[in-house]
Amino acid sequence: MRWLDAAATAQALPWAALLDELAAVCREHRAGKIDCPPRLVLPLPGDATLLVMPAISADISITKLVTVHPHNRERGLPTIAGEVVVLDSVTGARLALLDGPTLTARRTAAVSFLALRYLALQAPREVLIVGGGAQALAHGQALRALYPDARLWLQGHRQAPGFAAELQAEPLAFEDQASRRWDLVIAATTSRVPVLQAGVGAGALVFGVGAYRHDMVELPPELVRRAQVFVDDAEGAQAEAGDLLAAGLTQAQASLEDLVLGQGALNDGRTRVFKSVGCARWDLAAARLAARSLPGSA
Repeated sequence: MRWLDAAATAQALPWAALLDELAAVCREHRAGKIDCPPRLVLPLPGDATLLVMPAISADISITKLVTVHPHNRERGLPTIAGEVVVLDSVTGARLALLDGPTLTARRTAAVSFLALRYLALQAPREVLIVGGGAQALAHGQALRALYPDARLWLQGHRQAPGFAAELQAEPLAFEDQASRRWDLVIAATTSRVPVLQAGVGAGALVFGVGAYRHDMVELPPELVRRAQVFVDDAEGAQAEAGDLLAAGLTQAQASLEDLVLGQGALNDGRTRVFKSVGCARWDLAAARLAARSLPGSA
């Protein structure tokens, strides 16, 4: 079994290829070729969480173990730790052990930008990212790789030294959120209260990617209620999308899978919200792409 550390895992997951693999997995899942049960979410002491996420396809199967400790930042430790075990579905042979936080950050950002292919009215020009952690950084990296001409503004970047400089971005104070008209707004925090001012994001494409539990809310409920709402995984969103639950929504207009397959009415003039909670299918797509980089792979 080959172990890929954080740097090697990132190198094995180039952005454009990862978006294409995610789209392929959407089509496979709709065709009944991927088994992806709901993830097991277990509470740990100190408001922490253990996530167990398996997925099975004809060629490879994966299990991801992830722990999220929101107070680790105060301890000087990473908030997210984990690993992804990749095995051959036919023989059971272990193929690789991938760095869980790196894979999670990159596949989540790739899911967002795959959705952007279908939901954006034009290539994003003015972009706001709220957050200073791994997801904010990964979304910024994806933006720079896929839309290098976009102008990027950051709020919350002080939590990650060098964050703004690495992404060639400009800082923005919370009170200045309404100073520009945004094409794309990305909320990437674990906040339990909205991180956007009222009215910010109106008419834009808004990604809600940080809140992954029913009690986490990044987006103002009034923004969500007025928007066309799309989700990465319909089943997971019903139980875990706190942004939608707080707004009183029981279902979204369409899932990412629907969008890839050409379903779901769009562009009626409202704000578009894409809410992501994650699922093991996205990990399988990333693991499959990474496995192709291993010596001896076809």
